[in-house]
Amino acid sequence: MKKHVLLLLGVVSMMTMAKGTCAINPIEKTNLSHAERNTLKGAIEDITNKIKRRGDLPYISVTHQLELLQDLSQFEFGRFLLQRGGLNGYWTDYVIHYPKQGRLTGLNSDNQPFTQLELFLLDQAPTCLATQQRFEIFKREVQNRLHNGIALASIPCGLSADLLDLDYSQVSDFSIFGIDIDSDSLAQSQQVAKNLGMPTRCQFIQGDAWALGHEDSFDIITSNGLSMYEPDHQRVVDLYHQFFLALKPNGCLITSFLTPPPISGRTSEWDLTAVNSEHALLQKIVFSDILECKWQAFRSEELVRSQLLEAGFTEIEIFYDLARIFPTVVAKKG
Repeated sequence: MKKHVLLLLGVVSMMTMAKGTCAINPIEKTNLSHAERNTLKGAIEDITNKIKRRGDLPYISVTHQLELLQDLSQFEFGRFLLQRGGLNGYWTDYVIHYPKQGRLTGLNSDNQPFTQLELFLLDQAPTCLATQQRFEIFKREVQNRLHNGIALASIPCGLSADLLDLDYSQVSDFSIFGIDIDSDSLAQSQQVAKNLGMPTRCQFIQGDAWALGHEDSFDIITSNGLSMYEPDHQRVVDLYHQFFLALKPNGCLITSFLTPPPISGRTSEWDLTAVNSEHALLQKIVFSDILECKWQAFRSEELVRSQLLEAGFTEIEIFYDLARIFPTVVAKKG
């Protein structure tokens, strides 16, 4: 049964990361992840019509899909996904901090008990679990590399949790740069830094990751969430080269990618012993069949290594989450 369900997955989803919200500034129009597709009412109508036209799927009926659609509209996180099909900085932060916040309080973004579907998305969906593990791996790898005088950058930064959540008590001098295309995420990052008593250590800059204009500026760059939205191979190489140029000699890029899901005819790096097949199928139904989310640029470890090498990096290390869904990469500028 498990093998049969996994072969149905088609396209699996991700709850992480490229940033951006409404197009306040013209630069935000280049946002890859989740430009507003419709009003909430219009989005629900469009998806309802799509489901009815398509009919029953081999693994779920029209009636059940419409029930899930209705369930998504009952909580703020689901409503955002219905309208955007992706995550901004705020909702990425919501997902990655769930284990130490929502899981403990039992309350969602509206300060209400979680609905059954939202609880599934945050606590059981395999790629969401991988996202939360990826976040902890990012923090561990940066924490282990902190030193006096270090310059750190997060691109795109979202709410900058991969840097602002770290322990700087043993570092006397450091600077943090957050670069993002989304002005809302930058403002929220600035407020977080202020709340932590770190505003003088931080600079938040609106900019496009593909046009950084920095050279030999940072000791570490963290970057999560862009490659999964970009299907073009050369565009990803160009992105990595921008990071390469912006790093100081011997600097490190800490980034991530989504591995291909286990479907017929495709090699997958997933560890299926760590994946609940029923959860994986429900995740696919919600994010792919119903929401048609935008994070669908999957890559193998071999391909990512080749892209980083082409961009100039050396000494590439891969750190996997338990299910090998959302690996972390540490690449050094030699």
